[in-house]
Amino acid sequence: MTRLLLCVALLGVSCVPLGASPSPSQRYPNYQYVLQVPTKPVSPSQRLILTWEPQLATEPSSSLSEMQLCVALFGPWESVEALKRAAQLDSRPSCPPAGAVATSATLRTTTNSGARMATDLLVPSAPGFYNLLQISIFSAGNTTSAGSVLEVR
Repeated sequence: MTRLLLCVALLGVSCVPLGASPSPSQRYPNYQYVLQVPTKPVSPSQRLILTWEPQLATEPSSSLSEMQLCVALFGPWESVEALKRAAQLDSRPSCPPAGAVATSATLRTTTNSGARMATDLLVPSAPGFYNLLQISIFSAGNTTSAGSVLEVR
């Protein structure tokens, strides 16, 4: 009788009802990337080395997403005011976007990577003001883009 009770007691401890204690969900660091843009004028036909800097989001993510990162130049315009009047950000940009006068290679990473990445961009030969568009496309379907002004002279 003692053996039987011991076996039952062991079975009772090792068996846990389904759903009684769910395991915690896997959490991943979540990075977004911001392009370091030149703040001074650049020369025509200059090759720029641009750096994508990772920024850790405040909340981790329960899923991973692949990302595409690219840079594109649109223009030139004769003034910053003319660029701002004409430039419109595409709500669903692609890498590379249509109509750009110069583009970088498309870099691929994941949202948990956190690695700094560099890309190069050949500046057009025409002087003027360009809309430098930085594009991030996530495999989950989200897209972000940000524009800044690049002066070529």
